[in-house]
Amino acid sequence: METKQSFKREFFKKSYNFICVNCGHEQSAKPSMSMTEWGRNSGHGSCLKCNKFLHLEIEGGIDGGKMVSMLWDDFLKREGIKNGR
Repeated sequence: METKQSFKREFFKKSYNFICVNCGHEQSAKPSMSMTEWGRNSGHGSCLKCNKFLHLEIEGGIDGGKMVSMLWDDFLKREGIKNGR
């Protein structure tokens, strides 16, 4: 069950603008739980325009000012992770 405190923490997180690396559509996202709770600068989501699945990072860490996107498969290659295909 979600507490009022955890709801407030999620609701008041800063939003970051980013541009889809695939189609150039500007949009915004809030940091993922792995970013805020576990300190891992890693999130993901789909572009609202082209629907490509993206990896998202905040330049400079959680206190940085800009979020950047990367195609998910490019992120997996960078990290040395096989995608199961």
